[in-house]
Amino acid sequence: MHLFSSSLHTQVGTQEQSEERILEQYAERQALSAIRGANFTQCLALHQLPADLELVDPRGRSFLLHGKDLCNERTWNKFLASLPHPMNLLSLTQNTEQLARLYRTWLITKYTQRYRWLSTPAQIKWFEQVTALVVIRKIMEAKHHAWTYEQNEHAFADAWCATEMSNLMALSAMTAEIAKAIHHIVKQPEQAKEMIEQLFDMQATRLRENPFQMRQPLPPLPPLPEGVALPQALLPRIAHHTEEAEVSSSVSGKE
Repeated sequence: MHLFSSSLHTQVGTQEQSEERILEQYAERQALSAIRGANFTQCLALHQLPADLELVDPRGRSFLLHGKDLCNERTWNKFLASLPHPMNLLSLTQNTEQLARLYRTWLITKYTQRYRWLSTPAQIKWFEQVTALVVIRKIMEAKHHAWTYEQNEHAFADAWCATEMSNLMALSAMTAEIAKAIHHIVKQPEQAKEMIEQLFDMQATRLRENPFQMRQPLPPLPPLPEGVALPQALLPRIAHHTEEAEVSSSVSGKE
């Protein structure tokens, strides 16, 4: 009886791990489709989100919130350092929603009072969607770092996503270096800014229109376990057509 019980628990545990892995694979492919931009501002454009948001402070002075500031590396690291306990940054399905809630709370209550002046439903929705996108991007970047530099073979549940994320990070780094070179070579600030914007627009268009030009075919995923669904807040539902196209291709394996 004891041996049977032990074997049953092992089988249940193995099945749960398998289901968790499948769920994470789906989440990684959704996340990858959400962050296919040469930089974070292009990710916002991909989801038809304004790069900046105009707010008015209590004294009636207007100012801009920049979406890219929410994805700033130093800001994100300060947030992580403020957490009472370290969180697993290598799981989209376990921690994305909680991290997004904690990040919003920290930004509003601990970081800067600017975010306390979000007042209208449209402003709050923008803030929630942008921070959700930030958390998704940061988790995918953490997975990429662990996979690439720490040789953590479990960082990605889906090997295809690991390869595609490496390609995306390489493209982002290359585009950023070109932008730096433009700033160095072109002395007129407005002309340099225009050239850099054109560069990022070109890369964003390339990523948007050719998301499936890859070195290895997109393998199909097993079906989600019955009764299991991805967290609703995993991705901001703001560019459903983009997400739907990539995920459906992932499932069918036709690409």
